[in-house]
Amino acid sequence: MQHRREFITPLNEHKLPLYAETIGFNPNQDKMIRPNGYPFYHWIQTVRGKGILDYQNQIILLPPNSGTLLLPSIPHSYRKDSQENWETFYLTFDGEMVKEILMNLDLLTTPLYSWEADTPLTNVFEIIDQQKEDVADIFNIKASTIVYQFLLLLKKYGKLQENTAISSNLSKLRPLIDWMKINLSNPDFGLNDMAEYLGFSKRYLNSLFRMTFNVTPYIYFLNLRIQKSKQLLLQNKTVTVKNISFQVGFRSPSHFVATFHRMVGTSPDQYRNIN
Repeated sequence: MQHRREFITPLNEHKLPLYAETIGFNPNQDKMIRPNGYPFYHWIQTVRGKGILDYQNQIILLPPNSGTLLLPSIPHSYRKDSQENWETFYLTFDGEMVKEILMNLDLLTTPLYSWEADTPLTNVFEIIDQQKEDVADIFNIKASTIVYQFLLLLKKYGKLQENTAISSNLSKLRPLIDWMKINLSNPDFGLNDMAEYLGFSKRYLNSLFRMTFNVTPYIYFLNLRIQKSKQLLLQNKTVTVKNISFQVGFRSPSHFVATFHRMVGTSPDQYRNIN
């Protein structure tokens, strides 16, 4: 198969929760050095051969049936491991709700994933390519829904490699994340409480979250609050926005509405009405 790269950004991408930018197959992946990273989320997996990824001071080997998700704007480089061709499949994507979707699927990290050879992830490019060609879609909306299908496949079949630094960070942070979910309604819950709970300094905790999720602990916690508020908005449409704002830890309903609009792109009332 020849090198194929399709730019499929939809015409109305800024209105979509998730959209694909490019999908491609490279039978002989060239060396790539990106000192400023890539502006989109970037999945790359090995089809045949082996690759080497240099990311955040980590050297990660990418053998067949393995891949990694590179977060936007993080410096990295990759190359083939030997004289043998390194065949890769790659997918780049973004969207207004991409961070929330990845967070819900526990995929907002950059570890090494691997999977069994007989799973759909092995031939995912052919699956995506076939679905794209089956649908006349001048706006490329179908290609964007395929991104979500791919993420679900990764969640279902991808196995997180335990020998990565990111995996170690996740093990450290998991108890705190569970505790965050218990404290969503507490308006006084903050960075000091988080650091004290794990026995870390605030600086070290910030560093762990940035390395693992590419966001601060505060932004991660804020995302959890907004996720919970969306669930409450749809569960019982008679509950007021003011009441929901208090349930997710905001002291001021106006602050909640402004934060919700900034992160979701619409007001809580509008979100409730369109879902």
